[in-house]
Amino acid sequence: MRLLLCLTAAVVAAVLTASAAPGKSHQGVMCVLHAKLAAKNETTGSTSTAKGHTQIKVGNDGTIEFKTQILNRGNETFVAGHIHQAPAGTAGAIVVPLFVSPTPPTNARHIRQRGVATPNAGTTGAALCQNPSAYYVNYHTTAFTGGAIRGQLR
Repeated sequence: MRLLLCLTAAVVAAVLTASAAPGKSHQGVMCVLHAKLAAKNETTGSTSTAKGHTQIKVGNDGTIEFKTQILNRGNETFVAGHIHQAPAGTAGAIVVPLFVSPTPPTNARHIRQRGVATPNAGTTGAALCQNPSAYYVNYHTTAFTGGAIRGQLR
């Protein structure tokens, strides 16, 4: 009985120690941000039927990685995607290009993109982490060159 209690205590201690350690997937990450992309969030009058989601992961070294998925029901032609600096309801300057030339335009029904983005001068990954709601992600189409779908970072 005493042996069983000692083994149980050892297992519980091992589990608690393992769960307190940071997971490998989050080592070296300053923040992970999300944006839900929809036409209703745009300032351009967009009537796009596309919807999507972008995840921005900023590494401790300032690296900005992104993953975007868009459901493009209307087969709209997507030509660009960016992070802009501005609060909700306001258009702002591009600060981080995500999907730009030479990446070819696409009208695929399911758009999946990922990559490492280089911020424009004056913008850092740390700034995105410090005040994510001051930034938004939007994707542009041939019909809505100013932006078809948009979402504030959170």
